[in-house]
Amino acid sequence: MIPSESPQTLPADTAIILLGRGGLGPAAREEMQSMVEGVRTALPGAQVEGAFVDRESPSLPEALDACAGARRIVVQPVFIPGDKSLLRWLQKVALRWRARQSSDRPLPEIAFAPALGSLPELSTLLARQTCAAGRLPDVADTAGEDWQRDPIAWSNIPPHQRHVLFCLGPRCAALGAATLWQHLGDRLRASGKLQKTVMMLQTSCQYPCNHGPLMIVHPDGTWYGKLDEAAIDRIVEQHLDQGTVDEAYCVYRRGG
Repeated sequence: MIPSESPQTLPADTAIILLGRGGLGPAAREEMQSMVEGVRTALPGAQVEGAFVDRESPSLPEALDACAGARRIVVQPVFIPGDKSLLRWLQKVALRWRARQSSDRPLPEIAFAPALGSLPELSTLLARQTCAAGRLPDVADTAGEDWQRDPIAWSNIPPHQRHVLFCLGPRCAALGAATLWQHLGDRLRASGKLQKTVMMLQTSCQYPCNHGPLMIVHPDGTWYGKLDEAAIDRIVEQHLDQGTVDEAYCVYRRGG
């Protein structure tokens, strides 16, 4: 349990990180920004940052970098359902981040607030929300007349020669995978032809996490690890464009 302190007060020199789960499209970023702005309004003058466990950036280590000057950092998970093993691992991420910091200045304390699903106030909020929803219009009145029409692209198989299965699970995300995903997309779009022949797909954890950030080029059966922007550039040029495996970053290849 957290101390019984007014929810509208915050000790001096304390920063807050709201930690959510990412997703495809802009919705996760937009909702996170809305939450961050709401907490900033409720706690004027407080440093409040948003971060993501997976699929999006900034990662928890990047948000900790932004809060490094604080005396104390409170990490508030804002995803439901909670995951006890994931939360334990995120504490390890925070400890590893602190171990990498310079010793020439005091290191901030880092505390993890209870997950949202464990808060008794949540039930009251949900009850109030559902009561208010009882006055909303029926879904048929808001969906529009063409609600059965799906986009044409949902039925078309896109032309491609390879899939790039890019890990955006929690451990790779903590190592910067979300930023690398964007960099890979930029490189493929810049090439023109590769944008048409290579399909990028996000995956959850691919499991050999100590090699992260990870991606697999399929159907070649080639795994690449310890990725950074320079590695992405090399793999795009050598493998995806020229068809030659980049041995410098290859951690596994089928038959090899």
